[in-house]
Amino acid sequence: MTDYVLHNHLVEEYVRARPGDRVSVVRVRLVLRGRGRAETAARVLPRLSKRFLAAKLLEWAVVGTIAILPKLLRRGAVFRRLPRLARRLGLDYHETDDVMSSPTIAFLRERATDVVVTLFHQIVRAELIALPRLGVVNVHPGLLPAFRGIQPYLWELSEGAGRAGATLHRIDSEALDAGPVLGEASYATWPAISVQLNYYLSVRCAAALLPGCLAALHEGRVAPVAQDASAGARWGWPDSAALDRLAARGHPVVSLRDLTGILVGRYDDFRAERSVLYDQAAATTEAE
Repeated sequence: MTDYVLHNHLVEEYVRARPGDRVSVVRVRLVLRGRGRAETAARVLPRLSKRFLAAKLLEWAVVGTIAILPKLLRRGAVFRRLPRLARRLGLDYHETDDVMSSPTIAFLRERATDVVVTLFHQIVRAELIALPRLGVVNVHPGLLPAFRGIQPYLWELSEGAGRAGATLHRIDSEALDAGPVLGEASYATWPAISVQLNYYLSVRCAAALLPGCLAALHEGRVAPVAQDASAGARWGWPDSAALDRLAARGHPVVSLRDLTGILVGRYDDFRAERSVLYDQAAATTEAE
């Protein structure tokens, strides 16, 4: 995983749901694979619109500030950093700039890893795909195949999709967001929802799906559904036009109100309106 306080809670929620599983955490630093921070910045920043970059810097500042509050309020897993979360839960922990590095592969191999769950920005190569006995499951914070690519939770709002959520899919090749779908959960968005909150709720959808999905994998009950390669689109870095559409639809990128709502537990009871796991043995579709 990358270390981002709006999705780190996925780890604690999984451990609570399946306390008997042995869980290890690999923190993948936010750099291009095999590159340092300076080279990553030199390669990526010129590709971003100035408005999007300004919005992300503001988000970083606001989230960084509010992340201090749980330490004072002693509230839950939300806004905890990955190293602290791993220590608190007693999980094996490893950090890397390159998910395909020899030390990272050795860390996973030494633990006879059954499943690798990914939520980060680097491409998974063949050696890692072949390593876990039950495969690699990616957490995609958007609905596939409609929203492949970068920041689907932003594009869902800017394009007025009306629904957002999360998809669990297998990584069985180096193609991005192309593997067969294992499960999906979604909800209707609303005019004032921020990009930050949409991301947080998407990850909550994934957190609800993941324990059942991995249990079904272990028991051999999963019936993955192939994606239609001709459906949907692959989305890149948001440009100024996307931010204009986002604003016109009433969706802020950064919202102190939404972040405060997450902190005080306003969304603790949130559940997806539609949820499905592709499970051969049981009816697992929910509609509320």
